Amino acid sequence: MTTLLPLKMQEAGFTAFEIGTMAAGFSGGFLFGCIWAPHLVARIGHIRAFSVFAAAMAALTLGFAIGIDLYFWTALRFLIGICFAGLLNISDSWISGETEKSVRGRVLSVYMVLYKLAQAAGPVLLTFGELTGNWQVMLISALFSLSLLPVALRHGGNPTAPSTVRMRMIDVFRVTPMSVVGCITLGMMVSPIMNLMPLFAAEVGLGVAGAATLVASIQVGALVIQWPMGWMSDRQDRRHVMIFGVVSLSAVCAVLAFSPPMPLWGYAGLVALIGGFGMSIYPVILAHASDFCEPNQMVPLCSTLLLSFSFGMFIGPLSASSMMEATGPGGLFVHAILVSIPFVAYALYRITRRSARPVDERSPFVYVPATSTAVKELHPVAPHPEIDEALAEAFGVESDPSTPNHVEEPHSEPSQK
Repeated sequence: MTTLLPLKMQEAGFTAFEIGTMAAGFSGGFLFGCIWAPHLVARIGHIRAFSVFAAAMAALTLGFAIGIDLYFWTALRFLIGICFAGLLNISDSWISGETEKSVRGRVLSVYMVLYKLAQAAGPVLLTFGELTGNWQVMLISALFSLSLLPVALRHGGNPTAPSTVRMRMIDVFRVTPMSVVGCITLGMMVSPIMNLMPLFAAEVGLGVAGAATLVASIQVGALVIQWPMGWMSDRQDRRHVMIFGVVSLSAVCAVLAFSPPMPLWGYAGLVALIGGFGMSIYPVILAHASDFCEPNQMVPLCSTLLLSFSFGMFIGPLSASSMMEATGPGGLFVHAILVSIPFVAYALYRITRRSARPVDERSPFVYVPATSTAVKELHPVAPHPEIDEALAEAFGVESDPSTPNHVEEPHSEPSQK
C-alpha cells in the first residue's frame, strides 16, 4: 500500500507535497496508535483487539477504490496508521508474552527476518498487473481479512497484556539525550525515503516495476547491513557507529541526488545501502540507550524512544515533499543530507561531554525493529512480561493497564550496572 498510493496520486497529477501530506497522515495515525492501542488490548484482550483492527483495515482499504481525493485519502491513511500500530503492538506483545527469556534473542531474530521479508515482498505484488483498476486494494483488503484466520483458529486464551509504562520525553532526554535526538532525526530521514521512494521512481521514469524494486531493496539492504553495524557497535563507542551510519547514508543520498540517470540495478544497489544504514541505526540507538539505563528501565525508555521516532516519521514526509517540489525528485535525498548535518554536529558535541560505557559493562547489540512499543519486551535484557506488575511498582506508578503511566523521578545520571 505504501508503494501503490503515491503512484496512483502521481498518475492523477497530485503534487509531491500533497503526496507527502497523505504519507504524513499515516505516520500521525501510527504515532497515535502507539499510545492508544495498548490500552485497548489490555481492556478487551489480544484476540478481539486483533479482530477489530484487522477488520477495520480491510474495510478502510476498500475506501481507496471510491476515488482519489487528498483529504479523504489522508483521513483513511490516518485511521489505517492507528490500526497498523495496533496490529503490530498485538503481534509483538503476543510473541513476547509467550516467549521464555532464554530464547528471546532467537525468537526476535526469526520474527525480524520474517517481518523484513514480508515488507520486501509486498511491493512486488504490484508487478502482477497494470496499475489501473482496483484489483490492488481488493487484494490488500483480502490479505487483511485472511490475517484473521490464524488468530480465530488459535486454541487457548489471551496472553499477558502489553506494558503501558512509559517515561516522559524530558526524563529520557536527561538519561540519554543522544538517543532522543537520534530517533527524531532518523525518523525524519527514513520515513520520507520509505513513503516517497515510489514517487521518486515514477519521476525518474522507472515505472511501477522500478518503484516496487526500489522499495523492496530498502528492506533487503536492512537485512544485510544490520549485522556488521551491530558487530561494530559492540566493539567501540556506539555514537561513532551512529555517526558512521548517518554519514554513509548521506553520502549515498548525495550520489542519488546529483548523479545523472542510471539503470534500475544502479538505483536498486544504492537504495539498498540507504535502507541498510537507515534501518540499522535505530537498534544501535536503542543499544546506546540501554548502556545508560538499568535493565528494569529498558521497556519504558525504549517505548518513549519509539514515540520520538514516530514523531520524526510524521514531520519528515512534509518537509521532504516540500524539498522535492522545490528542487525536483533529487530533493528527497537532499532533505536527508540537510537533516543529518545537525545530528552529526550534536553527536560530536555529546562525545566531548560524556564518555562511552566500557565494552565489558554493556549489554550486547540486539536488532530490535521499530514496530511497536511492545517489541521491547522481547529484548533479552528487558524484564519478562510476567513481572510487569513488579516493573510498575519499581517505577512508582499504578499497574492498572487502563491508565497511562509515567516515571516521576528518573536517574539524571546513569548508575553502574
